[in-house]
Amino acid sequence: MSIEIKLQKRAVIGKKVNNLRKAGILPATVYGKHLAPINVQTELRSFMPLMKAAGRTNLVTLHIDGEAPIAAFVHTYQRHPVSRTIIHVDFHAVDLNETVEVDVPVHMTGASIMVTRGDALLNNVTSLRVKALPTNLPSSLTVDISVLDSLEKAIHVSDIVLPAGATIIGNGGDLVVGLVPTGRAEVASAENPAQPEVITARQPKA
Repeated sequence: MSIEIKLQKRAVIGKKVNNLRKAGILPATVYGKHLAPINVQTELRSFMPLMKAAGRTNLVTLHIDGEAPIAAFVHTYQRHPVSRTIIHVDFHAVDLNETVEVDVPVHMTGASIMVTRGDALLNNVTSLRVKALPTNLPSSLTVDISVLDSLEKAIHVSDIVLPAGATIIGNGGDLVVGLVPTGRAEVASAENPAQPEVITARQPKA
């Protein structure tokens, strides 16, 4: 279900938007392939829980001063460098009948017995670019690492299950999560050191 966000058109631009922020108003902009940019605003306090729910991968419906609803994604946002308060948001309006490409976060679930035994996860992928219709875009991608029960096991892009109509842009053989040995063999060797080989001089032939 799309998240509903109410916005008002904004006439204030430039440095004067700081006065809006001081009053608890969040300036924003809506833009898209088939839409001229629209300067808008909303109350910061009421917007924050909606933004948390939307993230950057959940479709939202924008209602601007009673005009026709606009389907969009939260594209980017800016934070104050000190307070970390959100100070501006960009919404990307989309056509529900056209595919979009969005970086979708990758979340791990489960537990690997190999990690329990002391090995480490090799996990350099935090998101993957997914192509889909806006209504088919997954909010996140889940990777179950419980299948990693030996050092030879790994999870690749092609192993990720996607909703119908969604595809990952990239090489299916790319590694998502793997395992790295952390020296358990070396520890075992240190605990049970091999006996040094004793070399003796050859006896001369008679």
